[in-house]
Amino acid sequence: MNILEAKNEIKSAIRIYLEKDENGDYVIPEERQRPVFLIGAPGIGKTAIMSKIADELKIGYIGYTITHHTRQSAIGLPFIAQKEYGGRTYSVTEYTMSEIVASVYEAIEKQGKKEGILFIDEINCVSETLAPAMLELLQRKKFGPHKIPDGWILTAAGNPEEYNKSVNELDMVTLDRVKKIVVEPDYDAFKTYAYNSGIHDSVISFLSLHNEYLFKAERSANGFYFVTPRGWEDLSTAIREYERLSISVTEQFVSQYVQHPQAAAEYIRFYKIYNRFEELKSGERIENGEVERTDLSRDNFEVRYALAEILRAKAVKIAEKASEKLEAVEYMDGVIVKSQKDAKILLSETETLIKNLNSNKWNRYKKSAYKPIIDIFEGSDCQKAGEEYKRECLAYAERALVKISNVLSFGEKSLGRSQEFVALTSGMIANESFISLITRVGFEDIYKYFDGVDTSKANELKERAKRLVKG
Repeated sequence: MNILEAKNEIKSAIRIYLEKDENGDYVIPEERQRPVFLIGAPGIGKTAIMSKIADELKIGYIGYTITHHTRQSAIGLPFIAQKEYGGRTYSVTEYTMSEIVASVYEAIEKQGKKEGILFIDEINCVSETLAPAMLELLQRKKFGPHKIPDGWILTAAGNPEEYNKSVNELDMVTLDRVKKIVVEPDYDAFKTYAYNSGIHDSVISFLSLHNEYLFKAERSANGFYFVTPRGWEDLSTAIREYERLSISVTEQFVSQYVQHPQAAAEYIRFYKIYNRFEELKSGERIENGEVERTDLSRDNFEVRYALAEILRAKAVKIAEKASEKLEAVEYMDGVIVKSQKDAKILLSETETLIKNLNSNKWNRYKKSAYKPIIDIFEGSDCQKAGEEYKRECLAYAERALVKISNVLSFGEKSLGRSQEFVALTSGMIANESFISLITRVGFEDIYKYFDGVDTSKANELKERAKRLVKG
């Protein structure tokens, strides 16, 4: 199973665990709510999907790496208490609250979510002294005497023993109490994630051509060589900062993230090809329609593919900015309508917006789109100001569609209706921001570029577009 399939399985499990009957009781009793146990190679996204699921389900989330805890911090510290049994007083051992359970209660207060996900990573790497507590955790949702709050679903993850010397194989008794999901590295799943998560365009392009390097781990006479999806994502983030500060990206630098010599050497070679188009990549001449084509007649597939990926990234960036504005407008309209019945809603939503803008959850495009709404909500006539901002955002979206059309036109004239051009359009269709923009606004002129994309998603896009254009 790949990571996206695993995500859907986990999401479905949590949804049924949180389903309630007409009396407000959970349909599946707690003792039948098997904790999800996700097992897979390091760095393939096990932790990332858990927090993503919580965001999508709008529930709380807190994660722990259990190997960072001692028995005392996980279960609680012992202390002597006095209790009366049969008319006599005895000294008995009790425990302070588990740090992990206490943090769930704190998360409920801070996040304001009574339901959520408690994620325990590296659960199969605990010490012998903590192992019995893990069995009780999986069986009864308890750390020592302290129970995880109702409505918080336990999930866990671990690595196969070939990647971690500390792994202790879970016995049948334990495995019979979990919902075990085995995850394998899969490039198609990573590409879908990468297209929607801002992974550097050169990394996406390189792995599209050499997906054998998405995850690789092997021993040699000189040591253990490996590269993981997490390594590529971290490298991607670092490269963006290097480029912003005009620091050279070298093979030595890449090797700090891609700890597989051959993969690092192949990537840096491709990165140099990719940077051949630096002028077209960094400027706005293509999207503004100021340049029609570039001559690639003497270039090989790698060069042409690099350009296709640069154009895809340009189009997606334009779509992301515009779709965030349109989503912000829809949100604003909904709040203004509700506030006509209850004026307190504006104050409450303004406070929530300020929190989100100050958090690290939103990207810069989303923050830019939502920031003006605070002034609108705090103004004397939010209805009038809202209508003005709405017109501004719709006009921006229309201009964005023209820019995307210019990018596609440049791609078609430079690449022809080639395999590389199909890769460009397929990558755009895989991006949520582009789908969001095109289905909200519709622009008939764009759909002609997708005739060569023979995928169900492309056909679905065309059908939705046709309905929008007609309606």
